[in-house]
Amino acid sequence: MPIPPLKHDQVAELDAGDVVVRHPRDEPDEAAAAVEVVRAVWPVVEAYLGARWRGRLRVELLAEARASGVNAASATLRHSVRGLSERSPTTAGVLSYQLGQMLWYAATEEAAYRGPMPRSPDWLLVAALTPLTHAWSDRDTWSDHVAQHVRRAARARPLGEAELARHADLAPALLGRAVSQSLSRGRSLERRHPDWVRALVAQLADDTRADGMTALERVTGADSPTWLERFEQDLLEWRAEDDEWRPGVVT
Repeated sequence: MPIPPLKHDQVAELDAGDVVVRHPRDEPDEAAAAVEVVRAVWPVVEAYLGARWRGRLRVELLAEARASGVNAASATLRHSVRGLSERSPTTAGVLSYQLGQMLWYAATEEAAYRGPMPRSPDWLLVAALTPLTHAWSDRDTWSDHVAQHVRRAARARPLGEAELARHADLAPALLGRAVSQSLSRGRSLERRHPDWVRALVAQLADDTRADGMTALERVTGADSPTWLERFEQDLLEWRAEDDEWRPGVVT
């Protein structure tokens, strides 16, 4: 027997040129809204990464309320209809982060990289892209968010480089610590090189043979051992500044 076709009659597609939206047929207004939201968010992401998007973006609106997801290689973003309709700084921040993942992949010529995988450790990507989650909030909101993670990283036992490189391999109990330590490293980088994210994207695009750490060394003028030492020194400094910290407390 032939395989029955998928229920395409329940799915429609809105082709807006630069953005193509697949959506539940009974949600045409949300599809049009998705195009508007994406077009509003894109310039912010481009300015942050210092790169331009070229090509078309596919958006798949899910009828069920599931977590968003991104396939950077195919320039596809999946988002629930309900989540998109929530028009809030939080929703815009989530979309900005996801679009940032896609633009990072495209702008750095990730598909042309042939070296050891992964090209960049997860901590580096988290440190670089997480600010986009607060791009639509005020500066104090982001500063408070980072401060909380830095405090957590300063109190906890530091994770090793192998653990920070592959967050997906971590136990759920360690993931939060990995994110906090990653953001604390981002703060260390920013205090010495405020434009490090844009410079890193440009360097990765310029040399598709370079991995993330090699590119970081080039744009900052400091090698990996130096940065590991700086990260450790900064954590000790922030720990000393934290009035709430007590020896032996691990969160």
